[in-house]
Amino acid sequence: MGVCPKTPVVSRSPDDVPATASETTPVPAAPAAVEPPIVYIPATQSLEERSARQTITRHRQRLDWAMHLPEFEPFFKEGLVQLGLPPPRRGIGLRALVDSMMLEAKKDLLLWVLSGYRGLLPGIRASRLAESWSVSHDDLPWFDPDLPLSAARWPQYSEQLQRAIHLEHRRYKEAQESLYILHHDLPEKLALRLVYDPTKRADAAQEGCLGLLHAIDKVDAGETPFASYAQQWITRAIRNYLLGERFPVHVPVNLASQLLREANQGTPDAPAIQRAERTLLQPRVPLDTLASPDDRPLGLPDESVPNPRDLLNRQELLRIVQDMINQLSDKQREVLVRRYGLGAGHEAETLMNIAQSIGISHQQVSMREKRALEKLGSILRPMFREMYG
Repeated sequence: MGVCPKTPVVSRSPDDVPATASETTPVPAAPAAVEPPIVYIPATQSLEERSARQTITRHRQRLDWAMHLPEFEPFFKEGLVQLGLPPPRRGIGLRALVDSMMLEAKKDLLLWVLSGYRGLLPGIRASRLAESWSVSHDDLPWFDPDLPLSAARWPQYSEQLQRAIHLEHRRYKEAQESLYILHHDLPEKLALRLVYDPTKRADAAQEGCLGLLHAIDKVDAGETPFASYAQQWITRAIRNYLLGERFPVHVPVNLASQLLREANQGTPDAPAIQRAERTLLQPRVPLDTLASPDDRPLGLPDESVPNPRDLLNRQELLRIVQDMINQLSDKQREVLVRRYGLGAGHEAETLMNIAQSIGISHQQVSMREKRALEKLGSILRPMFREMYG
């Protein structure tokens, strides 16, 4: 028994609402998924479901109308930051981001704006905003819709409005809970049919629950059974999860769809486009997985490249040696510099040449060299042990 053929087609679908970053394009089925199964749905709605849908629709329409007031929009960007909500990203403007937010986030952002707004609001808009949230004239006896709402009167107006929003939001939460309980088994059923890997079904079901919550927020008060509408959102959420599991790192859904589509279209005669992102098609490998003899690394190490640790140790050692040489006496330092060709423009000399140049005996030059090396060795020996074990 399927969906009643006389049931009107719902006018809203997941593709009709403002999309988030992961919803900008339809996502193709991941290899681990199959076509959506037929879920048996009652042809009529229960009174509880109809009432919940009307409450949610009314709450969403009120929030959307308030969030489109031009006086409030300049405060949205700062509000997103203050509330810790995702900011606009590349390809998604502020308006589209606000429209696509969950109702809970929209309510928080609207309350934040109402609590801090101090500008002038035209009387006609203030009147319509109050009426939309069932704030009567008795609650605001001083209010005159023919005059702009001043900053001095705004705190009283905002207090009544926020109280009404909180009341309506509690009703929305009750309706949301009611719809969720009625259809809480849908994510698990779809996960069992869409996911072949038993180890991924629990996570897929959790992602499906998020899709169910999105469907609840976006549903209208039409006659189509809610389950048939929610199935689209839950299926998309599960497929997006499976799509992300195909890659070793997080990949945007649009890029993942394109890579898999190119891979599926590639043939030996006409291979798919070669690009750097194609390496992302390598499946994830758990860290505790043992490598088999047939496994090959993606690339071999370059033995000619020096170890960065050795380079740092060598640079540090040269700096230390230079500091130690500067601490020697002038006579010892002169012998070492000439004996080993230290510094720019110096070449190593024999002990005999150094003795003749300085005017001392060969034995005296050798003694200066020995004392200088012993002093350096006593300082550098512990450092060598620390660096090289």
